[in-house]
Amino acid sequence: MNQDTMQQAVSSADDELARNAALFFEVDRLEAYAYSLLEGDSTSAVSWKRFTQAKVLADAKRIEAQQDLLRIRG
Repeated sequence: MNQDTMQQAVSSADDELARNAALFFEVDRLEAYAYSLLEGDSTSAVSWKRFTQAKVLADAKRIEAQQDLLRIRG
């Protein structure tokens, strides 16, 4: 492998890791939003339903990010 090819491979890996980091940041944002839904009113059924729906989305995004990281690591 020549130097240009190696640099392209490193650059590609860096790009993939940056995209993966963005996925994890999105997970954190979604999870923070879910928990914010309970602030102020954690006793109502409506609040818990909204929290549960938001948490499901955050959890699904976390699985996506983890699987992507595993794929990147090979």
